Amino acid sequence: MDLPDESQIRWILRTIAALLQHGAEPVHGLVQPTTEFFPDPYDGSPKAVAALMLRVQEHAGLQDLEVELAVVTPEGQASTVSCSSGACGGMPLSTKLERVARRDDGGYRVALSAGELRNPTVLTTALVRAVSFMFLSEACAFDELVPPDREPAVDLAAVMLGFGVLVANGSYLYAKGCGGVQVHSATKMPVDELALALAVYCRLHGVPDRIAARHLDVTPRAHFDESAVWASSNAALVRMLRAAPERIAADDFVIGASRSWLARALGLGKRRPSRTPEDDLRELERALSRVDEGAAGAARPRPLDESKAKELAEIRALVDESLGS
Repeated sequence: MDLPDESQIRWILRTIAALLQHGAEPVHGLVQPTTEFFPDPYDGSPKAVAALMLRVQEHAGLQDLEVELAVVTPEGQASTVSCSSGACGGMPLSTKLERVARRDDGGYRVALSAGELRNPTVLTTALVRAVSFMFLSEACAFDELVPPDREPAVDLAAVMLGFGVLVANGSYLYAKGCGGVQVHSATKMPVDELALALAVYCRLHGVPDRIAARHLDVTPRAHFDESAVWASSNAALVRMLRAAPERIAADDFVIGASRSWLARALGLGKRRPSRTPEDDLRELERALSRVDEGAAGAARPRPLDESKAKELAEIRALVDESLGS
């Protein structure tokens, strides 16, 4: 699986640094799609959806926000339910509802289609993105984002709030259609970018990669495995997100190559520094010095010690005696 291109990686890192400055931190760690995090029974009813929404709010630390859900039917009717009280109602739709809208009383209205309620992954992703939108709104973080970056930043904030596994799974969905199997996405960011953001999250918060990968679907997991190698190879860069956010914001950083743990341990794949003329000159001086030492050694042979000299003299005497006879 390929990593995102460098320009996207840089945008992801710059945006993560900004989100951290706004307090985008997990409340309950890495949220997984398990009964440990979502113990409420789900039957597709508006009240069950409201309970699920409130659970997502709690995991983001935003349970005090008043949220009203509007479930839109194909006929253009919307049934509403309050996530805090569970009270249901209904209203006709004269205009298309936005996914998340700020109400006059400071609360929020979240619109869902009836079809989304039938797919747990799609529904959970929609609710997570809605809560992420609320976080960005409450933190006034939207003001620092240009309009084209706001929707992707919603996904990225979801990852930083601990929902990375959920949105990664929601970014790559298989669906059967008349033309065969098709791929859909419930997120704005593609799966490779969300997988890399999740790998950065794990490195930032000390979450083992195997924990994050455990509940990832096949394609998100394949992308995450590659991204985890990248994050490990760029551990110092990931630390800069907290230690030097101003450098990240200024794009003053270098992205290293992605290398396996074995290559990192053996130092393989590191770029050797280029040679300079000074390096060549020093090497030439060392070579000339070795030549001079060799010549001096040849001109002044070291004397033999006394025992070896005596032994050599005896051998020569025997040779001379043999030749004389």
